[in-house]
Amino acid sequence: MKTFSFIFFLFICSNSFAQDSLTVEDALKYAINHNYGITISRNSIEIGQINNNWANAGAYPTIGLTANKSIGSNNVVQKLNSGADITRNGSITQNLNAGLGGSWVVFNGFKTFATKRRLEELERMGQYTFRKTLNETVYNVITAYFNIVKLKEQLKATIEQIQLYQDRYQLADLKFNIGSGAKFEVLQAGVDLNEQKANQLNIQNQINILKSNLYDLMGRTADTSYKVSDTIVIHPLPDLASIQNKMQNQNPDVLLANSNLAVLFQTKKEINAERLPVVTLNANYNFVRNSNGAGLTLYNRSYGPVVALGVVVPIFNGGVVRRQLKVADINIKNQNVTIEQTRNTVNTALTNAFINYQNALDIVALEKTNLALAAENIAIASQRFKLLNITSIELRQVQISYYDAKTTLFNALYQAKLAEAEVALLTADISNL
Repeated sequence: MKTFSFIFFLFICSNSFAQDSLTVEDALKYAINHNYGITISRNSIEIGQINNNWANAGAYPTIGLTANKSIGSNNVVQKLNSGADITRNGSITQNLNAGLGGSWVVFNGFKTFATKRRLEELERMGQYTFRKTLNETVYNVITAYFNIVKLKEQLKATIEQIQLYQDRYQLADLKFNIGSGAKFEVLQAGVDLNEQKANQLNIQNQINILKSNLYDLMGRTADTSYKVSDTIVIHPLPDLASIQNKMQNQNPDVLLANSNLAVLFQTKKEINAERLPVVTLNANYNFVRNSNGAGLTLYNRSYGPVVALGVVVPIFNGGVVRRQLKVADINIKNQNVTIEQTRNTVNTALTNAFINYQNALDIVALEKTNLALAAENIAIASQRFKLLNITSIELRQVQISYYDAKTTLFNALYQAKLAEAEVALLTADISNL
């Protein structure tokens, strides 16, 4: 209920957001309302609701109205036992038949009830499929969004790195011009500077492509004009046992597997009903009128109700039902195996996501400390390079270490968010993302 309250909140919120800014909440709101897969899945729920009724289960009688009018012209030649002869050319014959009939299967081996329960289960499967599609879309939007955030921070680090390389290039060039530096240091600084500029272009290109892909997930046309947030917020997770229990009760794949088993049980009951008698109640009201231009009967009219009770007892059908029941039993066994396989697969994925989450948090804590050390080290190294205490190569290595520390931190934050989102996906709990 908590998850669906969150979904309902997003669904009724405004779909608009500022053209130059897009938060992850904005992206989720719009995707829930406009994502193509969610829209199709939502329509499938409506189909299941329409199909789930007693009429489709065969519980209601069928009623039909029939009418037939015929006119004919006949040449009549008759010899009667009274000795009279009748000869008539172009005798007009008119027949009118009309009737109102109804048929109701009052008993069919409880097949109607099994069919109704199967339709109810199919409707539930539509809801589980919608939940699965919704969760997967939310997961994809979140991972796509924060991948952009990660690359955006990496772009900032690259721009900062370009400035550092620019300073190094200028210092190397100055040292070379005053005769205290070597030419290769200037050349290497220039190569490194251009490499970072190319890296900046590549990262920006990746960001633009990811923004277009994010808009596709949201059900919008490609547009890269918006901005994303600057931070990745990591939420705490409960213990592994708690999320495993939530997975067993809420994971759409597990629920769908269990629902499929319920459908197979009802299908078996429907098949078994073919071995039992079928009792049908029929009622008709008929009207018949005939008129002839010649013959023994010139006019006839009859009308009135007819009620009949029919019973069909199956005796032999070549063992078809028996074989269908055997197949149904095998399908049930296979589905039980599928349920166990699904639970095991989902549980493995959940455990791995939890391990990745914990590992990413440890790396984040470590890299924050490492980044602070790298920032202090680069400040010292820059001063020493100006004082000619270290070479350009040594300064380059310090700059690379600083850039690597930043990149590793951003990647760790993204991996932690990715693992957090995967746990939410597998437990069908997207309310805290």
